[in-house]
Order: sequence, then C-alpha cells, then structure tokens
Amino acid sequence: MSYTAPVSHIRFVLEKIAGFQQVRALPAFRDVTPDVVEAVLEGAGRFASDVLDPINASGDRVGSHVTPQGVVTPAGFKEAYQRFVDDGWNSLGGPTAYGGQGMPFILHAATVEMWGAANMAFALCPELGSGAIAALEQHATPELRDRFLPKLVSGEWTGTMCLTEPQSGSDLSTVTTRAEPHGDAWRLYGRKIYITWGEHDLAANTIHLVLARAPNAPTGVKGLSLFLVPRFRVNADGSVGAANDIRCVSVEHKMGIHASPTCVLAIGDGEGAEGYLVGSLHQGLPCMFTMMNYMRLGVGLHALGIAERSYQIARRYAADRVQGRNAQGRPTVILGHADVRRMLLTMKALLQASRGLAYTAAAALDVAQYGDGAAAEAANERAELLTPIVKSWCSDMAIEVTSLGVQVLGGMGFVEDAGAAQCYRDVRITAIYEGTNGIQGQDLLGRKVLRDGGRALTRLIKEIHLAIEALPATDPRIQSLGAAMRRALTSLEASTQALIAAAQADPAVIGATAVNYLQLVSYVCGGWQWMLAVTHVQDSELSAGEESALIDCGAFYAAHILPRILTHCEILKSGVGILNTTNSEFL
Repeated sequence: MSYTAPVSHIRFVLEKIAGFQQVRALPAFRDVTPDVVEAVLEGAGRFASDVLDPINASGDRVGSHVTPQGVVTPAGFKEAYQRFVDDGWNSLGGPTAYGGQGMPFILHAATVEMWGAANMAFALCPELGSGAIAALEQHATPELRDRFLPKLVSGEWTGTMCLTEPQSGSDLSTVTTRAEPHGDAWRLYGRKIYITWGEHDLAANTIHLVLARAPNAPTGVKGLSLFLVPRFRVNADGSVGAANDIRCVSVEHKMGIHASPTCVLAIGDGEGAEGYLVGSLHQGLPCMFTMMNYMRLGVGLHALGIAERSYQIARRYAADRVQGRNAQGRPTVILGHADVRRMLLTMKALLQASRGLAYTAAAALDVAQYGDGAAAEAANERAELLTPIVKSWCSDMAIEVTSLGVQVLGGMGFVEDAGAAQCYRDVRITAIYEGTNGIQGQDLLGRKVLRDGGRALTRLIKEIHLAIEALPATDPRIQSLGAAMRRALTSLEASTQALIAAAQADPAVIGATAVNYLQLVSYVCGGWQWMLAVTHVQDSELSAGEESALIDCGAFYAAHILPRILTHCEILKSGVGILNTTNSEFL
C-alpha cells in the first residue's frame, strides 16, 4: 500500500498550531509566502509518493551490502538520490551563503516527516547531511566552511556522525580513536561502529564528523575533539582526490531499515586518515551536540512519518476488509467494529498530537536562531525543553502506533507483503538512535527541569493553562478535553515539585524516575497540542465533517490517552525504591 502525504493536515498544523505565522514574520523569512509553502508541501508530497515510496519495500528486501568496490545500495536508490539533489530538496533548508534556499526549519521539518514516511532508510542519508551542515556552519573555521559546505548543501556530498566504538556506546568518555597532528591537518586512527550511511554509492564523497582524542587530552568527555574526515581527500580547487584512509569493513544485518548501510568504519589502518579540527581542541562534544540535537528532532520526525504511513495502511485495510457482522446481523467491514475503531483512534490521536509537538519545536528553533532579544531567548529555552520530548515521545508513540497497525490487519499484518510489518521493524530503531529514550528522560528531568528548578517547564505550564481558558465553551467534547487537561496539569505540577525535592536529597532519583516523568510531560504536551487543534479547527480549511472528526479525536485523546498519566504519577511516587533494593542476581 502506497503512502500519501497528509498535506492538508500538515498545513493545518503549520498555520494554526505550531506558530508558522510567527516564523514567517521574521525578516529572514518574509519571502516565504503561502504560495511558496503550498508549492513546497505539494511538491514534497509528490516526490515522497512517486519517487521514494516505490523503492521502499524493494530496498527493504535487498538491503545494502559490501563489495570489493565499496558499499552498494539497492536498485533505484542512486537514481532517487540524484533526483532528490537535482530537484533541490537537499538544499531546501541550507544556508543561502553556501548555495542553500534558506527555508525555515519548520518547513524543512514537514518534508523530513514525508521522507521518513515514504522511505526512512533513504531519508536518513540527507538528514545526516543537514545535521553536519548545522555543526560545520556553527563551529568550523571559515576556510573549512567555504571548502566543504557548498557541496554538502547541494547534496553532491553527504555527511555522517561518527561517535560510537565497540567499547563506547552512550558513554563517550571511553572513546579511544586518536588524532595526531600532521602539518596543517591531523591523522586519525581507530574504529567506529553503527555509522549510518557511513559508506555508499549515492554521492561522490562522504564527510565524516569524528570524535577523537588529541595527544595529552584530558580523560573523559572533556578530552574529546571533533574532526572533519572526508572519505576522499579534497583538492585545493575543491575537487575530489585520492581515497582517504577510512573505509567500511562491514555492514550490519539489522531488524529494519535494511537499505540504510549501518557501517563499521576502519580509520587509519595505514598512514592515518587525514582530518581537520572542527571548533576548539578538547571541545568536540559541545560541537557534536549541535548535530546530535538536530538529529534528535530528525529522528522524531522520521518516527512520526512512519506512524502516519502505518495509520494509512491500517485505515485502508479496515475500510476494505469484510469480517464479522454488525448489529443488524449483516456482514461488515472491520472498521465498523468498536475495537478496531479504538485502535485506529489511538493511532490517529497519538500521531497528530506528536506532529503538532514536533512542528512546535521546529518553529521555536527558527525563532531562536533568527529572532532577537527576549523572544529569541524564550524560543531557545522552549526548543531545548521540547527536544528530548519530541525525540523520545514521537519514537515511543510510533512504536505503539505501528504495533497497533499490525494488530488492525490481524494475520495479514504479520505478512511482509502488507507493509505493516516493515513499518514496525523500521521504526524500532528510533527509540535507540541519538541517545536512547532513557537518556532523553534523564536529559529532560536532570538538565531541563531540575537544573533551573522547573522554570522553563513552569512557563510552558502557564501557556497550557491559557490554552485551556481559550477553549470554545459551546462544544461539550471540547470542554471534556479542557477538564481532563486541568487535572493533568495538577498532577504534573505536583509530581514535578515532589521530584525536585526528592532529587536534592538523592540524585539517584533521576535515573529511577526519568522515563516515567518524560511520559507524564509528553502526554500533557500532547493534550496541549490537541487543545490548540480544536480551538482553531473552525477557522481552518477543513470541511465540516473533518472538523467534527478532529474534535471527536481530541475528545478521544482526553478519554483514552490522558488517563495514562495516572499510572506514571503513581510510579513516580515510588522514587528509587525497589530499583535499588532488588538483588541483581535475580535480574
């Protein structure tokens, strides 16, 4: 079953929920007219459906593999990537100073969702390049930017991030890849694993951003530096030269995203891989976090896209599959069964709340980067608060949604030909990528809430209270959502204050409670997005039937989704509790 981009709903979220009007008011984006937005969304939707979707299942079946000549991608991927570049999609959000179109991140985010939905294995490649561009634009020297950014922005070259090593996963303090000074450059030696799109045949060069240790570096993460290491050396005139001493030695056999080559890279097996320092010596991790935070939002958007694809497959199947009888005793499609409707409504309620939240974070990034004064500071604070939520909740949501997608199809969902199983397999990695969701929870609770005493979260809660007050009073379905959100905010505020006090007495509380706290915050934020949706539904371009269905879905979120926070609140009360007293021999 093919994917169709939900352009009308994406447009509704952009214009009515996520704050796109505030972004377009910025001087940098005043040329981004509604006509431009419409052209981008419609064009991206067609590219996703016509070019990326047709090679999704075939790419999954064939996968990428290593040959003596290098890594080979499945049939159609090289041609699709060339068209992606030729049509200007790679440069959409790129900086104009290096040949990009300079579109706002929130518009880029909408296309990233579509690419992930149509073909996540493919979508990871250009998204990594966009993350590398962000890191180099902010931290590289002018000479490095001028030398490498134009072709990264155009898509002639692609990018990667090289952090993980066999002994060093989430704990980067144990990274051992070393860098030795060599004239105006450096030579790197080591091995990196799990490098997405670490080698391939789509582009003429790949630019690796590699964490390594220089001589006499401090121990731990404070001793890491960031280096730009091209797969092929770059001549003074910008042309591609001889092969660098970095190569793929194997491609992982994975649960999903088979077409995306996840590589083991050998660095410096010979003379050493030529590289260039990015940022200051021993400041590699802060530099890399620019790319990592960018990718965290990208992972959330890809997960959101696959959830949408899974919903479309399940919805179509449920509308066609005749099974069982209705109340009048006549054969009926399974869409008529209450339990199937419950599953589909759960899928829709979660993915639409997630879309609003992801686009809201994207808009905050635009205002933070291109605004000024207090507005930019507030937007940066909001983006930092929402980033771990978007990454983790969108991925957790998508895993639940794609699992339900399999369930709606029943036995056919377990058969690969239906497409539901691939959605489930592909999306599972998103809860692991760019810091596991447990790490995202600790980031939210430890760094984004406890560090400032809950100030940023308190500002968000005040905004959500205002959204409750703005709800139309004429529709009982909408008022039920408002009442549920009042109760949810009371629980969130009480849990937050209790955790702040408990963590001051015992820092171990953070690790023990972070995931449940993140889920609590996420469900409240999802309800916030639904309130914004139902508040603005009447001034949208949706039909009367679509408006009523949207309000029904918001009421379903209040009745079936928000009560989940009660479980998380009860778990949070236990603190460290049994987690520290359980004998590890029995685990």
